[in-house]
Amino acid sequence: FDFAAEHLRWWDFWLKGIDNRVMQEDPVHYYVMGAPEETAWRSARTWPLRQEQRTAYWFGPGPSGSAKSVNDGGLSTKAPKAKGAKDELTVDYSAAISPDPRWTVERQFPELSANDAKGLTYTTPPLAAPLEVTGHPVVHLWVSSSAPDADLFVYLEEVDGKGASRYVTEGMLRASNRATADPGYDLMGLPHHRGNQADRAELAPGRPVELVFDLYPTSTLFQPGHRIRVTVTGADKANARTPERTPPPRLTVWREAGRGSWIELPIIPQRNP
Repeated sequence: FDFAAEHLRWWDFWLKGIDNRVMQEDPVHYYVMGAPEETAWRSARTWPLRQEQRTAYWFGPGPSGSAKSVNDGGLSTKAPKAKGAKDELTVDYSAAISPDPRWTVERQFPELSANDAKGLTYTTPPLAAPLEVTGHPVVHLWVSSSAPDADLFVYLEEVDGKGASRYVTEGMLRASNRATADPGYDLMGLPHHRGNQADRAELAPGRPVELVFDLYPTSTLFQPGHRIRVTVTGADKANARTPERTPPPRLTVWREAGRGSWIELPIIPQRNP
């Protein structure tokens, strides 16, 4: 996709009056990571895509047998039925991932197994068929903490057949800023956190609260035989200024009936060949 050429066409239309029909074309262009190069660049009239099917993947028990994490939990489309199900994590302040995936066009994706080991992971069985995720994932975390506040970092990853875990996208939220509000404009149905002082609410130690926040938009084709993983940590030393407490707080992620944690993925049905 030639970014410079698209810029030039836009300026030609608006400043020179050249009728190149740029404004009649699809306004959205996106690249599907993992798709064949000849079909990876795609366009759409709207965003989010009209054909997206928002699908809940619930955090569950393990072991998945795929991660050397604190819990090695499972991830599936089945809602939890157990009472009291939870996973606990002592915050590891050394957890960190490279800042590169967020801000560069030519991405060098880090392998995340080392970061996974410092958090809670939830991983699907190997996929039987390709699965495309295009749009904004939204995570719903039921959490409690031994401290009055917590930073939560959530990573969406693709795990290959050898167990290597590749960054797909991420989101983060400070628990005291969990209140949602109407942004006053079209935010595509995504949760909005104003972050105002008046909205701030500390955690009561041990009392579960729900955090809802979106991850950076992505377009990824997960390959057959690969797995989808969600990792939760309490710090990202390379990119965030999480206040360090002594001793480090204990975080609990709940996955029980009526108080289950899950991620909503925008699934795109596969095209017929």
